Amino acid sequence: MYSNKYGYGVYKRNQVNLGAPYKPPKMTESIVEEVFNEAAAASEADPDMDLKIGQDIVHKAKSEAALIKHEAEQEAESIINEAKEKSEAMLAEVLQEAKEEGYRHGEELAQQHYSDLLAEAQDFKERSEREYQETIASFENNIIELVLEISEKVIGKLVEENKDIVLDIVKDTINSCSNRENITLIVSSEDYDVVVENQELLKSSVKGIHKLELREDKSLKKGSCIIDTNFGSVEGSYDVRLESIRKAFFELIGENGQEDGKDDE
Repeated sequence: MYSNKYGYGVYKRNQVNLGAPYKPPKMTESIVEEVFNEAAAASEADPDMDLKIGQDIVHKAKSEAALIKHEAEQEAESIINEAKEKSEAMLAEVLQEAKEEGYRHGEELAQQHYSDLLAEAQDFKERSEREYQETIASFENNIIELVLEISEKVIGKLVEENKDIVLDIVKDTINSCSNRENITLIVSSEDYDVVVENQELLKSSVKGIHKLELREDKSLKKGSCIIDTNFGSVEGSYDVRLESIRKAFFELIGENGQEDGKDDE
């Protein structure tokens, strides 16, 4: 009457297939480009928007990551519930069959089987959570590299296509100087004529300039400048803006990581 020494109707763990661990989808380049293009378009009308590009993309990435996390948690919870329901049904079946067969150890074996199923389900949930964390970590590294690569291309393109953008770079650089009463502005050969034409605009738009001297430096690349003051020199370029985006981006990623850490506590 009995199928083996463990008793009729007792299921082994390998008879229950809980499925492969859930793997959240990764962030795609199209999502980043969508947000970046929106921010870049806005920056053409307002140059100050350049520094918001990293923030916009981080917020978009955070929303996507939250959605991925929610889906992963729902998937893991669903698997746990399904495993629990199956194990409870099997427990009832085993107890009934054991009772009918008069197998005195049936209840003990069924309880062990029930515990094994729950342990397997819990192990699956933990593996899913680990894979989720690994995916998010990989996602953040990839997104940072992608953002910086695209931001460099976009800002470089803006400098090439918009001859007046050097004026914004010059103004930002002058404003970073604590003493700007007497300054010498050095720009590239490509930007020199534009700056000469707009030197009065520069003087009127930046407070504190009493004397402004212009010089041309053929070694400087387009969109770059050097401000000489009585207290030293300050360099400015679109590379500085790119570095500002990089800094803001890493700061926001760090803040998001801290917030996620608090949520996990």
